[in-house]
Amino acid sequence: MITNERQYRISKAQLSRLKEAAEAFDIDEAASRIGSKVLASAELEALRSEEEVLAEQIREYEALKSGAVTVFKAKDLDELPTILIRARIAQGLSQRQLADMLAIKEQQIQRYESDDYASASLRRLGEIANALRLNMSEVAELRQIPSRQRHQGPDAIDWALFPVKEMYRRHWFEGFSGSLASAIDQADILVEEFVTSAIRQPVAALHRKRVRSGSALDPYALLAWECRVLMLAKRSGTKGRFIQGSLDDDWLNGLVKESRFANGPARAKDYLDAAGISLVVEPHLSHTYLDGAALLSGGKPVIGLTLRFDRLDNFWFVLVHELVHIMKHLRKGEVEEIFDDMQAEPDELEQEADELAGQALIPEEVWEIALARYVRTEDSVKLLAEELKISPAIIAGRIRNEPSNYTILSALVGQGEVRKHFSEVSFGQ
Repeated sequence: MITNERQYRISKAQLSRLKEAAEAFDIDEAASRIGSKVLASAELEALRSEEEVLAEQIREYEALKSGAVTVFKAKDLDELPTILIRARIAQGLSQRQLADMLAIKEQQIQRYESDDYASASLRRLGEIANALRLNMSEVAELRQIPSRQRHQGPDAIDWALFPVKEMYRRHWFEGFSGSLASAIDQADILVEEFVTSAIRQPVAALHRKRVRSGSALDPYALLAWECRVLMLAKRSGTKGRFIQGSLDDDWLNGLVKESRFANGPARAKDYLDAAGISLVVEPHLSHTYLDGAALLSGGKPVIGLTLRFDRLDNFWFVLVHELVHIMKHLRKGEVEEIFDDMQAEPDELEQEADELAGQALIPEEVWEIALARYVRTEDSVKLLAEELKISPAIIAGRIRNEPSNYTILSALVGQGEVRKHFSEVSFGQ
């Protein structure tokens, strides 16, 4: 959603570029470059989809600014933050003007709106609604659900099948102070509250995932991990607001260059945060075999990483791979959840993400003639890394991966150099 004039101007410029790109798109040339007409068509479709989404956001903002919209309807309280933002725009108020009315700083309103008022108290929400002269009325109705109905039918969720012991030991049941035995006895209540606090329709979420895996994974453990990631993403919010279609090759190139710094992983998190993308690190649960995931939460992108391999080359490849999913494959109402075990064989979509991630990390035209690729010495790797302004670990990782020879250049892949940048995360060490 566009919330201010700056975002509006950026969005209009981006829409213009998207239109030009779509009109100039040569599907035959793309098919020749990618090696697949299916992938070329998917690239064009993704481009048009981004154009459509951005055009709709611009139309909505212009309609609100015109004053034509005066009634805002919500199906539940989760939609209140969006209503407050739309009401402000419809009133013709800037974020600064609203802040002045409340005697707070403009940056506070920006933070509220960037995280959908997740950090605002109920009293503050009321003050903002009053300042916007928003007359709200709602009917609260208790929905009668027959006892144990959730366990009936083939698609019902059995809460006892979740990894309750592991969730308990990780302190995921916040507010619960009982013993492990008590947690197991109350699994129905504890797990259901945990899951539904993050996902409204857990039954659908259990089945709609797109998963790249080479092992028989536990779907309940996967859902639990996803809920934890979404919960942490919502809690932390982002400084920037994500604009559909705002990520391009230059943005991705800027991210990859952050790898050359000693604190590259931490800088990457800040880089994504500024673009409105949440990066959450949460170790994988048993029987999930995860490296990372690309998710949409209310239309907002979230990347979850497990860091099960504490190496810089792995971190950067998985991160960029998930970003490719966000840029190319995730669509609200369509594909909203992609989970990746990088050791598993890729399907066509995953192969595209692998190839584009590799291209973003090291341009193919550079890689084809790179001396380091053939001589495989530390000096040649460092020289190429300096030339590209990226971490030597990225180059060393690619050299090791091509022939599947993981005995060479071990000193350059950054073993043990990632997890330490996420000290708030417990890796069970």
